[in-house]
Amino acid sequence: MAKFLLGWELGANRGHLVRLAGIARRLVAEGHDVAVAAQRLSRDFDLPAEVTLWQAPIWPRLLGNVGALGGPAPSTMGDILVRVGMDDPSALPAMILAWRQMLDAIRPDAVAADFAPALLSAARGRLPTVSVGVGFDAVPAHLAEFPSLTGRPAVFAEADILAAVNDAMRRANLDPIERLPALFEADCVLPGTFTKLDPYAKWRREPVVAPSVAQPVGEAGTGEEVFVYADSALLRTGAFWDGLIRAALPVRLYAQGASAAQQAEFEKLGFAVERTPVSFARIAERSRVVMSSGGLGLVSSALAAGVPVVVVHYDLEKALTGQAITRMQLGGHVYAGSIQPEAFATSLRQLYQNDSFQRRARELAPGFRVRLDPPQEELAARKLIALTGR
Repeated sequence: MAKFLLGWELGANRGHLVRLAGIARRLVAEGHDVAVAAQRLSRDFDLPAEVTLWQAPIWPRLLGNVGALGGPAPSTMGDILVRVGMDDPSALPAMILAWRQMLDAIRPDAVAADFAPALLSAARGRLPTVSVGVGFDAVPAHLAEFPSLTGRPAVFAEADILAAVNDAMRRANLDPIERLPALFEADCVLPGTFTKLDPYAKWRREPVVAPSVAQPVGEAGTGEEVFVYADSALLRTGAFWDGLIRAALPVRLYAQGASAAQQAEFEKLGFAVERTPVSFARIAERSRVVMSSGGLGLVSSALAAGVPVVVVHYDLEKALTGQAITRMQLGGHVYAGSIQPEAFATSLRQLYQNDSFQRRARELAPGFRVRLDPPQEELAARKLIALTGR
């Protein structure tokens, strides 16, 4: 029997913990000991009772609103790392120390890191590592520098960020790195995405694997609803809801974290409200369009089921996903902060009424569906076990 630590550090979507829970279930089923260190703690993810749950070290700026920092929008992963605190000379050494102390307490035989550069740094040279996640956060570590994902120059000079990181490495008694993408280096990298949604597709050497989705995804039916999955950011976007009301379409929604009062208000507006998460097979059966902020799990499920997607994004990762959806003519996208309610309502009605989106989504669905096997979680569990030889 081996012991494993599964750690999640950056990123806000619930998909990180869903993915780690899936890996944990497979490892526990094989008789292994598992600890999960999560950025946000929750028992609402079907974790086996045997799993030990830890609070992961938290980058200081995640305790506030990173989006409130202002300044130009990020164009590279380096820009994003600065925004969460990589430019703070005390942050990375403290994060590495905290992870090392957790490693000393848990004593795992191998580590799975989900968007966790400080964990990978803490484990480097000490333990076998597997990197799991989506294409956006599984950065190809061989690159000389982080490429721009927007076509615009990086906001922050990469040489300055590298110098700050290497100062942190010295403080943590680690060897310096030659290139900033090496922060994401692992013994095995499993980028979970479809190639068409991978922002690093033209730079990637290792093959992508299946994105994390909740099976079964089902297949598109004859439903006429617009299904909305609203996270906390969308709940705060008043112009989105105003536009959705003006569109006058049949809407069903699940609002993660919504209060009972908010759910009641949505029902007064004529929306059908789900109080608990809905299986995607059921969503696919009764939906003509799926809308979300662009989390890869939900978008991938929609593509595999054959349902058009509208991405209402508010960060770089989701914007790239929305742009890919638009390029494939499988839906559309809009920046949440720029929504004009009447124009949004008109565009949504046009997309909803255009049968070509439904036809194309159903035509391409089998190609996406076949790529869901084997699951990323299964591959990660296999690789972790193989790395320990147990």
